[in-house]
Amino acid sequence: MRITTSDTMIRRKLSLPIILRLRITLMLSLLYLSIAVGQTLTHSPFEKSALVKRQSAVTTSASSWFDVTYYKLELNITTNPNYLSGKVTIGGTSLQNSSTLLILDLENTMRVDSVLLNGKRNAFQQTSHSCEIILDRVYTTGEVLSVDVYYQGTPAATGFGSFVFYSHSNVSWVYSLSEPFGASDWWPCKNNPGDKADSADIIVTCDSIYKVGSQGILVSAVNHGNGRSTYHWKERYPIAAYLISVSMTNYVQFSNWYRYSPTDSMEVLNYVLPEHYSEAQQALPRVVEMLAIYSNMFGQYPFIKEKYGHAEFGSGGMEHQTMTSLGTFDEDVIAHELAHQWFGDMITCRTWSDLWLNEGFAQYCTALYREKKYGVASYWEYMNPQLQRGMLTHGVIGVPDTTNPSTLFYSLLMYSKGASVLHMLRHTLGDSLFYRSLFSYANDPLLKYSTATTKDFQTVCETVSKKDLAYFFQEWIYGENIPSYEYSWEWKPAGDSSMLTIALRQPADRTNPKYFIMPIDFRISANGVDTTVTLFNNMQSQIFSIRFPVQPVSVLLDPDGWILKRVFSGSDVLPADFVLKQNYPNPFNPTTTIQYSLPVSAHVTLEVYDLLGRKVATIVDAKQMPGSYDYHWTPAFSASGVYVCRLSADGVRLQKKMILIR
Repeated sequence: MRITTSDTMIRRKLSLPIILRLRITLMLSLLYLSIAVGQTLTHSPFEKSALVKRQSAVTTSASSWFDVTYYKLELNITTNPNYLSGKVTIGGTSLQNSSTLLILDLENTMRVDSVLLNGKRNAFQQTSHSCEIILDRVYTTGEVLSVDVYYQGTPAATGFGSFVFYSHSNVSWVYSLSEPFGASDWWPCKNNPGDKADSADIIVTCDSIYKVGSQGILVSAVNHGNGRSTYHWKERYPIAAYLISVSMTNYVQFSNWYRYSPTDSMEVLNYVLPEHYSEAQQALPRVVEMLAIYSNMFGQYPFIKEKYGHAEFGSGGMEHQTMTSLGTFDEDVIAHELAHQWFGDMITCRTWSDLWLNEGFAQYCTALYREKKYGVASYWEYMNPQLQRGMLTHGVIGVPDTTNPSTLFYSLLMYSKGASVLHMLRHTLGDSLFYRSLFSYANDPLLKYSTATTKDFQTVCETVSKKDLAYFFQEWIYGENIPSYEYSWEWKPAGDSSMLTIALRQPADRTNPKYFIMPIDFRISANGVDTTVTLFNNMQSQIFSIRFPVQPVSVLLDPDGWILKRVFSGSDVLPADFVLKQNYPNPFNPTTTIQYSLPVSAHVTLEVYDLLGRKVATIVDAKQMPGSYDYHWTPAFSASGVYVCRLSADGVRLQKKMILIR
């Protein structure tokens, strides 16, 4: 199911002069979505498909002493019946004196027929989740060995699908999505993101009516004249097992070209279903500009000597190296999956516990693409829903349950909160240092085409910024929840020595962390004065004194929404009724503030309509506690005119007219 959220971040209005004494506990219930799998698979625009036929019981049992350097998949696929047979060659090096077994990951739905060790037939045994090759001797550190595994069967799709026999318009359709643990459902490998092969060959024989898409460069496509054809793809950049894919059906293809210098260009190759050809031709060429935008931010597209492209499949999207599998032509999904080529494919999470380095990065890079392409308003239009979804999370990004794909890829945590962390890091560092940090991370010679941990990324950011960021990563990646802020302010006149005092407190109701350390913006407004100061909050209760010559009208905490947070009113008195105030300023350009109050907990929708009754924006769609709220709304469209802001809560509907002038 495609989940659309266009809510802005919740920000409580605080203007009362005492600190909150009444503890408020928010009880948030998570909505679990049941996704029906039909002839057309639907999806969230950013997430892996929710097709889960059965869960993988293990992640990897492969030998840690064996360092994979090469994969060669020679596969024979039939669709009548649905069957896969083949030979996989795995080359590698011994990292230490070996044990007597070389263990590869492979589910026993695929039957191993025989094994060759260094070209000679060799003994093996197959278990539920592995193929154990009995070595002829102990291999010493640095020795090279190669195995060939002959096998066959019908893969049982786990996780998000792994290997699927499907159809479209009565035509057979085969595709794979191995992340995180599904590669071993259909081929023997070392199913560990931390061990990348230096190169791979993917060779597929199938009926001649089909095309096959995969990684790297298409070396050959040979029609054997007997109704069968063989496609040979060559990947010569390092690659993790889960990023190897097969997509097969009666694709039609077209190409665009990314011209990265006056004399050089790279093919963007698209394999799409015939029935979607026209739509794809309209949507997919925009990836050329995306390549230029991301290359400018992070360094040249990392697989520039091969290709980029898309192969249509029946799920949402998956960043298979050099050829993304795509189930939608949504612009945000295209941008998300392309960003993975830098963050996920070129630099791969070393363990699944570091998955946010893949998914949080790609989710946030989509916001950066929007900002570069369409402007700041588009950035916030994308990020506000991410922040709102991130507010609903409970759990640790950096140490998730890595045994269950659905838990590991929990979208509110890994995607939305992950993107929100980078959004906050940007404001913490400032734009210049933040962009330099991203570029340095993507081009670090120890990480590029290799793997990374959160600590690696932290080290890069600290090296570039010359700041100690341990507090930031500890609380946001390894901590739980989000901060809650209570504050009040008081101004004492004394001429030029007039003083504004801000009292800030975080409730003592948590342990990890006990409180959040963050730089916090405060916008101080007075007659003829509007200024923002940044205060570094590093205590649970803290008082700040600021010399301020005129009496403030308002003091707002983090008014622009840079922190994933909850802010509570400084009064024990709840609003007496539902109220929607007139927005201010009004007329406005480009931003206006919308305020409302709730006397009780309610599911709130705050929406904007034009005078023809067409909805143009959803600002809030969430359950909220009683209190007063304000939102700073910047329309993503440019048309001047009269609009209606409509608040619906607990059966009450209120509305105000707003005037946008461009």
